[in-house]
Amino acid sequence: MPLAEIQRALARTFTNDRVCDMLREDPARFARTFDLSPVELEWIASIGEGRVRGYTDSLDRKRASECARLLPASARYLGPRFRRECLHFARRVALGEGPERYREDSVALARRLLRLRGDDALDGRARALLRYESSSSNHIGVYAYAVPELTRRRTLVLRIGGREFRC
Repeated sequence: MPLAEIQRALARTFTNDRVCDMLREDPARFARTFDLSPVELEWIASIGEGRVRGYTDSLDRKRASECARLLPASARYLGPRFRRECLHFARRVALGEGPERYREDSVALARRLLRLRGDDALDGRARALLRYESSSSNHIGVYAYAVPELTRRRTLVLRIGGREFRC
């Protein structure tokens, strides 16, 4: 099996609790699912938990940093909560494939955050930022000015392409 396929199997295993449980509980099914040889299955099964946690953490950090890069104003405004929500999302939703996977992932995260209700609901500014940054008409993550300037103002005003957005 090519290295890319093994890496994909590792990524799915270590970032998805159900797939990880499948490896632990039914290795033969796991091997069939990912089309692994017995040698490859043995190698994956032999990886220590510390190494697994390190690999998982590095994948989660990359995914969170890509979401923050593509939703910069939202990430800045929400601060540590953005990272927590992103990591929570990443552990439950598989990352897609292809060149647009991180953009699609960021849009899906934004939509999930916009659906939060009750005590977890976001305030109006955060919701406005997420709606703007994830909209299909916006080229996600491209700004003509520094994001920190946006989030220090009391009333946030985004001026993009002659249009003004207040939140």
